[in-house]
Amino acid sequence: MKHYESSVPEDEPAVGPDEVDPPRAPLDARSAHRIALRYREWSLLDRGGRVGRLEADRRLDDYEEVAQRLLHDLDPLPLLDALIALGVESDDDGAFLDRVSTGAVEDVLHHRADLHQRIADRCRAEPSWSEAVRGATIDPELAARLPSPLPGLFPAPPPEAAGTGSPGRRNGRRPSLRQDRTGRRGRRTV
Repeated sequence: MKHYESSVPEDEPAVGPDEVDPPRAPLDARSAHRIALRYREWSLLDRGGRVGRLEADRRLDDYEEVAQRLLHDLDPLPLLDALIALGVESDDDGAFLDRVSTGAVEDVLHHRADLHQRIADRCRAEPSWSEAVRGATIDPELAARLPSPLPGLFPAPPPEAAGTGSPGRRNGRRPSLRQDRTGRRGRRTV
């Protein structure tokens, strides 16, 4: 019996150290502000019509730079400071701050546990940070592990999200017509 043979040539083993991006220099406030402005321009294009979205796709590097800096820089808080400041001062009814909250802030809260205490300190000191963190979506398990005052900034999920708890409904849905009120299939009649 012949075993399966791959048509893909054997991978050559890696020789030497992995290629790793060297750490970037920490951002000063001016550089962080320039990057945040480019990100806001990308965001405005991305929210626009078809032509704007196509241009945003061509300028995806502005988005990628922010994402990479937030996740891999030693201190991304100057960049978050600049993004939140732009979000608070922009006159778009909070749309940019919402994008910063659900994008940058949420990513940092999920992936950078080393920054949780510093973010909590900023939330205590600056209302704009509290507003930005409040807009992020965090699962309850992570929220419970965050330092004070962060857990109190996230709203409790509405009772409808967990289901109504009424008999005959699971997770707020009615059972199928092929099922009885508890959600189980009835007996076969054949």
